[in-house]
Amino acid sequence: MRFRYREYMGGPDPLAETDPPPAEAVRSAVGLLELIAGARSGESGSAASIEDSPEAALAAAEEALTRYADGDRDALVGLDTGALRGALGPAAYGPLDRLDAADHELTPRELRRLGEVALGDIEAVRRGAPGGHPGGDGAGDEPTGAAVPHDGLDRTLDAVATLREAMLRRAAAGGSGAALRAEDVRYTETEPAGAAAVCLLVDLSHSMVTRGLHEAATRTALALHTLVRTRHPEDRVLLIGFGDRAREMTPADLVEHDWRRVPGTNLQHALHLARRHLRRHRGLRPLVLVVTDGEPTAHLEEDGDARFAWPPAPRTVEVTAAELDSVLHEGAGVTFFLLADDPRLREFRALLERRRGVGVVSSDADALGPSVIDRYLRRRPGT
Repeated sequence: MRFRYREYMGGPDPLAETDPPPAEAVRSAVGLLELIAGARSGESGSAASIEDSPEAALAAAEEALTRYADGDRDALVGLDTGALRGALGPAAYGPLDRLDAADHELTPRELRRLGEVALGDIEAVRRGAPGGHPGGDGAGDEPTGAAVPHDGLDRTLDAVATLREAMLRRAAAGGSGAALRAEDVRYTETEPAGAAAVCLLVDLSHSMVTRGLHEAATRTALALHTLVRTRHPEDRVLLIGFGDRAREMTPADLVEHDWRRVPGTNLQHALHLARRHLRRHRGLRPLVLVVTDGEPTAHLEEDGDARFAWPPAPRTVEVTAAELDSVLHEGAGVTFFLLADDPRLREFRALLERRRGVGVVSSDADALGPSVIDRYLRRRPGT
Protein backbone atom coordinates (compact mmCIF):
# COMPACT_ATOMS: atom_id res chain seq x y z
CA MET A 1 0.00 0.00 0.00
CA ARG A 2 0.97 3.67 -0.20
CA PHE A 3 2.68 3.73 3.21
CA ARG A 4 5.67 2.02 1.62
CA TYR A 5 6.57 5.35 -0.04
CA ARG A 6 7.69 6.64 3.33
CA GLU A 7 10.73 4.40 3.00
CA TYR A 8 12.13 6.79 0.40
CA MET A 9 12.50 9.70 2.77
CA GLY A 10 14.53 10.32 5.90
CA GLY A 11 13.48 12.47 8.83
CA PRO A 12 9.87 13.53 9.45
CA ASP A 13 7.24 11.67 7.46
CA PRO A 14 6.29 13.90 4.50
CA LEU A 15 2.99 12.02 4.22
CA ALA A 16 1.97 12.54 7.85
CA GLU A 17 -0.87 14.82 6.76
CA THR A 18 -2.71 12.34 4.61
CA ASP A 19 -5.15 13.15 1.85
CA PRO A 20 -8.55 11.41 1.70
CA PRO A 21 -8.61 7.95 0.09
CA PRO A 22 -9.27 7.91 -3.68
CA ALA A 23 -12.87 7.15 -4.71
CA GLU A 24 -11.90 3.93 -6.50
CA ALA A 25 -10.08 2.69 -3.41
CA VAL A 26 -13.11 3.47 -1.23
CA ARG A 27 -15.36 1.50 -3.58
CA SER A 28 -13.01 -1.48 -3.30
CA ALA A 29 -13.00 -1.19 0.50
CA VAL A 30 -16.80 -1.14 0.56
CA GLY A 31 -16.83 -4.23 -1.65
CA LEU A 32 -14.58 -6.03 0.81
CA LEU A 33 -16.82 -5.00 3.71
CA GLU A 34 -19.77 -6.54 1.86
CA LEU A 35 -17.81 -9.78 1.43
CA ILE A 36 -17.02 -9.81 5.14
CA ALA A 37 -20.68 -9.23 5.98
CA GLY A 38 -21.64 -12.08 3.67
CA ALA A 39 -19.13 -14.41 5.28
CA ARG A 40 -20.41 -13.60 8.74
CA SER A 41 -24.01 -14.16 7.73
CA GLY A 42 -23.10 -17.58 6.38
CA GLU A 43 -24.05 -16.76 2.79
CA SER A 44 -22.80 -19.21 0.22
CA GLY A 45 -21.39 -18.24 -3.15
CA SER A 46 -18.37 -16.06 -3.70
CA ALA A 47 -17.64 -15.41 -0.03
CA ALA A 48 -16.36 -18.03 2.37
CA SER A 49 -18.64 -19.02 5.22
CA ILE A 50 -17.97 -17.94 8.77
CA GLU A 51 -17.19 -21.54 9.72
CA ASP A 52 -14.24 -21.42 7.34
CA SER A 53 -13.24 -17.82 8.13
CA PRO A 54 -11.19 -16.87 11.22
CA GLU A 55 -13.27 -14.38 13.19
CA ALA A 56 -10.27 -12.40 14.44
CA ALA A 57 -8.99 -11.74 10.92
CA LEU A 58 -12.42 -10.66 9.73
CA ALA A 59 -12.95 -8.37 12.73
CA ALA A 60 -9.58 -6.66 12.33
CA ALA A 61 -10.08 -6.21 8.59
CA GLU A 62 -13.61 -4.90 9.07
CA GLU A 63 -12.41 -2.27 11.53
CA ALA A 64 -9.57 -1.13 9.28
CA LEU A 65 -11.69 -1.05 6.12
CA THR A 66 -14.50 0.82 7.87
CA ARG A 67 -12.09 3.50 9.09
CA TYR A 68 -10.58 3.71 5.62
CA ALA A 69 -13.96 4.09 3.92
CA ASP A 70 -14.74 6.87 6.42
CA GLY A 71 -11.66 8.81 5.29
CA ASP A 72 -8.78 7.53 7.44
CA ARG A 73 -6.20 6.72 4.79
CA ASP A 74 -3.69 5.43 7.33
CA ALA A 75 -6.12 2.72 8.49
CA LEU A 76 -4.71 0.19 6.00
CA VAL A 77 -1.19 0.28 7.45
CA GLY A 78 -1.94 -2.67 9.71
CA LEU A 79 -4.27 -4.56 7.35
CA ASP A 80 -3.21 -8.20 7.05
CA THR A 81 -4.12 -8.84 3.42
CA GLY A 82 -2.83 -12.41 3.56
CA ALA A 83 -5.15 -13.29 6.43
CA LEU A 84 -8.07 -11.57 4.69
CA ARG A 85 -7.47 -13.54 1.50
CA GLY A 86 -7.36 -16.73 3.52
CA ALA A 87 -10.58 -15.85 5.33
CA LEU A 88 -12.61 -14.76 2.30
CA GLY A 89 -11.10 -16.92 -0.41
CA PRO A 90 -10.71 -16.07 -4.11
CA ALA A 91 -13.62 -13.60 -4.05
CA ALA A 92 -11.41 -11.15 -2.14
CA TYR A 93 -8.54 -11.21 -4.63
CA GLY A 94 -10.04 -8.78 -7.14
CA PRO A 95 -11.18 -6.13 -4.64
CA LEU A 96 -7.87 -6.32 -2.74
CA ASP A 97 -5.87 -5.91 -5.94
CA ARG A 98 -8.00 -2.94 -7.00
CA LEU A 99 -7.67 -1.40 -3.55
CA ASP A 100 -3.90 -1.79 -3.60
CA ALA A 101 -3.60 -0.30 -7.10
CA ALA A 102 -5.84 2.68 -6.31
CA ASP A 103 -4.31 3.40 -2.90
CA HIS A 104 -0.74 3.02 -4.16
CA GLU A 105 -0.98 6.18 -6.19
CA LEU A 106 0.17 9.40 -4.60
CA THR A 107 -2.03 12.43 -4.96
CA PRO A 108 -0.45 15.46 -6.63
CA ARG A 109 -0.25 17.21 -3.26
CA GLU A 110 1.51 14.23 -1.64
CA LEU A 111 3.96 14.01 -4.53
CA ARG A 112 4.73 17.70 -4.16
CA ARG A 113 5.41 17.19 -0.47
CA LEU A 114 7.81 14.34 -1.20
CA GLY A 115 9.67 16.51 -3.68
CA GLU A 116 9.84 19.47 -1.31
CA VAL A 117 11.23 17.31 1.49
CA ALA A 118 13.78 15.73 -0.84
CA LEU A 119 14.92 19.14 -2.09
CA GLY A 120 15.08 20.53 1.44
CA ASP A 121 17.23 17.62 2.62
CA ILE A 122 19.63 18.03 -0.30
CA GLU A 123 19.93 21.78 0.13
CA ALA A 124 20.67 21.30 3.83
CA VAL A 125 23.59 19.07 2.87
CA ARG A 126 24.82 21.63 0.33
CA ARG A 127 24.67 24.41 2.92
CA GLY A 128 26.71 22.35 5.36
CA ALA A 129 29.41 21.37 2.87
CA PRO A 130 32.70 23.33 2.83
CA GLY A 131 32.14 26.29 0.57
CA GLY A 132 28.55 25.24 0.15
CA HIS A 133 25.55 27.45 -0.42
CA PRO A 134 21.84 26.85 -0.30
CA GLY A 135 21.34 26.74 -4.04
CA GLY A 136 18.38 28.93 -4.83
CA ASP A 137 18.23 30.70 -8.15
CA GLY A 138 21.92 31.31 -8.63
CA ALA A 139 23.34 34.32 -10.40
CA GLY A 140 23.88 33.05 -13.89
CA ASP A 141 26.62 31.47 -15.88
CA GLU A 142 29.47 33.16 -17.75
CA PRO A 143 31.31 36.10 -16.11
CA THR A 144 30.83 39.43 -17.88
CA GLY A 145 34.15 40.86 -16.67
CA ALA A 146 32.43 43.42 -14.44
CA ALA A 147 32.31 43.51 -10.64
CA VAL A 148 29.19 44.47 -8.70
CA PRO A 149 28.26 45.18 -5.05
CA HIS A 150 26.28 42.56 -3.20
CA ASP A 151 22.79 42.36 -4.73
CA GLY A 152 21.32 39.41 -2.85
CA LEU A 153 22.25 36.81 -5.43
CA ASP A 154 24.70 33.95 -4.94
CA ARG A 155 27.77 35.40 -6.66
CA THR A 156 31.49 34.66 -6.45
CA LEU A 157 33.65 37.09 -4.47
CA ASP A 158 35.96 39.20 -6.67
CA ALA A 159 38.98 39.71 -4.41
CA VAL A 160 40.88 41.93 -6.86
CA ALA A 161 37.94 44.28 -7.41
CA THR A 162 37.31 44.40 -3.65
CA LEU A 163 40.90 45.42 -2.96
CA ARG A 164 40.75 48.04 -5.70
CA GLU A 165 37.59 49.58 -4.23
CA ALA A 166 39.19 49.75 -0.79
CA MET A 167 42.35 51.39 -2.15
CA LEU A 168 40.38 53.98 -4.15
CA ARG A 169 38.27 54.85 -1.11
CA ARG A 170 41.34 55.29 1.11
CA ALA A 171 43.13 57.35 -1.56
CA ALA A 172 40.14 59.68 -1.83
CA ALA A 173 40.21 60.09 1.97
CA GLY A 174 43.89 60.95 2.03
CA GLY A 175 45.00 57.47 3.11
CA SER A 176 42.85 57.40 6.23
CA GLY A 177 40.01 55.10 7.16
CA ALA A 178 39.61 51.38 7.67
CA ALA A 179 41.59 49.08 5.40
CA LEU A 180 38.42 47.30 4.33
CA ARG A 181 34.76 48.12 4.73
CA ALA A 182 31.63 46.18 3.83
CA GLU A 183 30.81 48.60 1.03
CA ASP A 184 34.14 47.81 -0.64
CA VAL A 185 33.24 44.16 -1.28
CA ARG A 186 32.64 43.34 -4.94
CA TYR A 187 31.34 40.19 -6.63
CA THR A 188 31.73 38.76 -10.12
CA GLU A 189 28.87 39.70 -12.40
CA THR A 190 27.58 36.93 -14.63
CA GLU A 191 25.24 36.72 -17.58
CA PRO A 192 21.83 35.17 -17.00
CA ALA A 193 22.02 31.44 -17.62
CA GLY A 194 18.88 31.41 -19.72
CA ALA A 195 16.31 28.65 -19.94
CA ALA A 196 17.54 25.08 -20.19
CA ALA A 197 16.26 21.79 -21.58
CA VAL A 198 17.29 19.29 -18.91
CA CYS A 199 17.27 15.50 -19.04
CA LEU A 200 17.92 13.35 -15.97
CA LEU A 201 18.67 9.75 -16.95
CA VAL A 202 18.27 7.27 -14.06
CA ASP A 203 19.62 3.73 -14.14
CA LEU A 204 16.80 1.30 -13.22
CA SER A 205 18.93 -1.84 -13.23
CA HIS A 206 18.65 -4.26 -10.31
CA SER A 207 22.24 -3.55 -9.27
CA MET A 208 21.02 -0.12 -8.14
CA VAL A 209 18.89 -1.97 -5.59
CA THR A 210 21.54 -4.44 -4.47
CA ARG A 211 23.93 -1.54 -3.88
CA GLY A 212 21.31 0.50 -2.03
CA LEU A 213 21.36 3.32 -4.59
CA HIS A 214 17.79 3.32 -5.90
CA GLU A 215 16.34 5.39 -3.06
CA ALA A 216 19.00 8.09 -3.48
CA ALA A 217 18.30 8.16 -7.22
CA THR A 218 14.57 8.56 -6.58
CA ARG A 219 15.08 11.36 -4.05
CA THR A 220 17.43 13.12 -6.43
CA ALA A 221 14.93 12.97 -9.28
CA LEU A 222 12.13 14.29 -7.04
CA ALA A 223 14.34 17.12 -5.80
CA LEU A 224 15.47 18.16 -9.26
CA HIS A 225 11.94 18.09 -10.62
CA THR A 226 10.73 20.18 -7.67
CA LEU A 227 13.57 22.68 -8.07
CA VAL A 228 12.78 23.20 -11.73
CA ARG A 229 9.03 23.43 -11.17
CA THR A 230 9.20 25.89 -8.28
CA ARG A 231 12.24 28.07 -9.06
CA HIS A 232 13.07 27.64 -12.73
CA PRO A 233 9.73 27.17 -14.48
CA GLU A 234 11.24 28.45 -17.71
CA ASP A 235 13.30 25.23 -17.90
CA ARG A 236 11.98 22.02 -19.41
CA VAL A 237 12.97 18.91 -17.47
CA LEU A 238 12.46 15.28 -18.49
CA LEU A 239 13.08 12.17 -16.39
CA ILE A 240 14.18 9.05 -18.28
CA GLY A 241 14.55 5.65 -16.68
CA PHE A 242 16.60 2.96 -18.37
CA GLY A 243 16.92 -0.78 -17.79
CA ASP A 244 16.72 -3.25 -20.66
CA ARG A 245 15.16 -0.34 -22.54
CA ALA A 246 14.41 3.29 -21.66
CA ARG A 247 11.20 5.24 -21.16
CA GLU A 248 10.11 8.74 -20.28
CA MET A 249 8.83 8.89 -16.69
CA THR A 250 6.97 11.24 -14.41
CA PRO A 251 8.11 11.66 -10.79
CA ALA A 252 5.17 9.44 -9.77
CA ASP A 253 6.31 6.75 -12.23
CA LEU A 254 9.75 6.71 -10.66
CA VAL A 255 8.44 6.60 -7.09
CA GLU A 256 6.12 3.73 -8.01
CA HIS A 257 8.77 1.79 -9.96
CA ASP A 258 9.07 -1.72 -8.49
CA TRP A 259 12.75 -2.21 -9.42
CA ARG A 260 12.24 -5.74 -10.72
CA ARG A 261 15.27 -7.82 -11.63
CA VAL A 262 15.47 -6.90 -15.32
CA PRO A 263 18.82 -7.43 -17.05
CA GLY A 264 20.33 -4.64 -19.05
CA THR A 265 21.55 -1.06 -18.80
CA ASN A 266 20.35 0.45 -22.04
CA LEU A 267 22.07 3.81 -22.00
CA GLN A 268 21.92 4.04 -25.78
CA HIS A 269 18.11 4.10 -25.76
CA ALA A 270 18.06 6.60 -22.87
CA LEU A 271 20.38 8.98 -24.72
CA HIS A 272 18.19 8.64 -27.81
CA LEU A 273 15.14 9.77 -25.82
CA ALA A 274 17.17 12.60 -24.30
CA ARG A 275 18.20 13.79 -27.75
CA ARG A 276 14.55 13.80 -28.81
CA HIS A 277 13.70 16.01 -25.80
CA LEU A 278 16.51 18.42 -26.65
CA ARG A 279 15.27 18.69 -30.24
CA ARG A 280 11.75 19.43 -29.04
CA HIS A 281 13.18 22.40 -27.17
CA ARG A 282 15.70 23.88 -29.56
CA GLY A 283 16.79 27.32 -28.42
CA LEU A 284 17.09 26.26 -24.79
CA ARG A 285 20.44 25.37 -23.28
CA PRO A 286 20.71 21.57 -23.45
CA LEU A 287 21.86 19.69 -20.36
CA VAL A 288 21.95 15.93 -19.83
CA LEU A 289 22.63 14.34 -16.41
CA VAL A 290 23.16 10.57 -16.21
CA VAL A 291 22.97 8.57 -12.95
CA THR A 292 24.29 5.02 -13.24
CA ASP A 293 26.29 2.38 -11.38
CA GLY A 294 27.37 0.35 -14.40
CA GLU A 295 28.53 0.34 -17.97
CA PRO A 296 26.02 -0.08 -20.82
CA THR A 297 25.05 -3.74 -21.32
CA ALA A 298 22.07 -3.40 -23.69
CA HIS A 299 21.06 -1.51 -26.80
CA LEU A 300 18.25 -1.38 -29.33
CA GLU A 301 18.74 -2.93 -32.73
CA GLU A 302 17.14 -1.56 -35.89
CA ASP A 303 14.20 -3.94 -35.44
CA GLY A 304 13.41 -2.29 -32.09
CA ASP A 305 14.35 -5.31 -29.99
CA ALA A 306 16.65 -4.90 -27.02
CA ARG A 307 19.91 -6.86 -27.11
CA PHE A 308 21.58 -7.70 -23.79
CA ALA A 309 25.07 -9.07 -23.26
CA TRP A 310 27.40 -9.43 -20.31
CA PRO A 311 30.23 -8.61 -20.62
CA PRO A 312 29.04 -5.83 -22.94
CA ALA A 313 29.20 -6.69 -26.61
CA PRO A 314 31.36 -4.43 -28.77
CA ARG A 315 28.20 -3.51 -30.68
CA THR A 316 26.59 -2.17 -27.48
CA VAL A 317 29.56 0.04 -26.70
CA GLU A 318 29.73 1.21 -30.31
CA VAL A 319 26.08 2.31 -30.64
CA THR A 320 26.07 3.84 -27.15
CA ALA A 321 29.14 5.94 -27.96
CA ALA A 322 27.55 6.96 -31.27
CA GLU A 323 24.35 8.07 -29.50
CA LEU A 324 26.40 10.02 -26.97
CA ASP A 325 28.22 11.76 -29.80
CA SER A 326 24.86 12.65 -31.35
CA VAL A 327 23.74 14.22 -28.08
CA LEU A 328 26.97 16.20 -27.89
CA HIS A 329 26.42 17.30 -31.50
CA GLU A 330 23.19 18.93 -30.29
CA GLY A 331 25.39 21.18 -28.15
CA ALA A 332 24.49 19.48 -24.89
CA GLY A 333 26.64 19.42 -21.82
CA VAL A 334 26.60 15.85 -20.49
CA THR A 335 27.58 14.84 -16.97
CA PHE A 336 27.78 11.25 -15.75
CA PHE A 337 27.43 10.49 -12.06
CA LEU A 338 29.12 7.12 -11.57
CA LEU A 339 27.98 5.35 -8.41
CA ALA A 340 30.43 2.45 -8.42
CA ASP A 341 34.10 1.78 -9.06
CA ASP A 342 35.04 -1.48 -10.71
CA PRO A 343 37.51 -2.30 -13.51
CA ARG A 344 34.96 -2.48 -16.32
CA LEU A 345 33.26 0.76 -15.24
CA ARG A 346 36.67 2.44 -15.14
CA GLU A 347 37.13 1.44 -18.79
CA PHE A 348 33.79 3.05 -19.64
CA ARG A 349 34.78 6.13 -17.68
CA ALA A 350 37.95 6.45 -19.77
CA LEU A 351 35.81 6.32 -22.92
CA LEU A 352 33.62 9.12 -21.57
CA GLU A 353 36.50 11.33 -20.53
CA ARG A 354 37.94 11.25 -24.04
CA ARG A 355 34.92 13.16 -25.31
CA ARG A 356 34.86 16.92 -25.17
CA GLY A 357 31.76 18.24 -23.44
CA VAL A 358 31.40 15.26 -21.10
CA GLY A 359 31.93 15.57 -17.36
CA VAL A 360 32.35 12.59 -15.04
CA VAL A 361 31.65 12.72 -11.32
CA SER A 362 32.34 9.86 -8.89
CA SER A 363 29.61 9.78 -6.29
CA ASP A 364 27.82 7.66 -3.69
CA ALA A 365 24.28 7.58 -2.35
CA ASP A 366 24.83 10.43 0.12
CA ALA A 367 26.57 12.76 -2.33
CA LEU A 368 24.38 12.06 -5.36
CA GLY A 369 21.60 14.57 -4.70
CA PRO A 370 23.85 17.52 -3.86
CA SER A 371 26.12 16.72 -6.81
CA VAL A 372 23.27 16.59 -9.34
CA ILE A 373 21.60 19.73 -8.02
CA ASP A 374 24.91 21.58 -8.00
CA ARG A 375 25.65 20.60 -11.59
CA TYR A 376 22.18 21.66 -12.71
CA LEU A 377 22.53 25.06 -11.06
CA ARG A 378 25.96 25.61 -12.55
CA ARG A 379 24.78 24.66 -16.06
CA ARG A 380 28.28 24.60 -17.44
CA PRO A 381 28.65 21.96 -20.13
CA GLY A 382 31.46 19.49 -19.62
CA THR A 383 32.88 21.02 -16.44
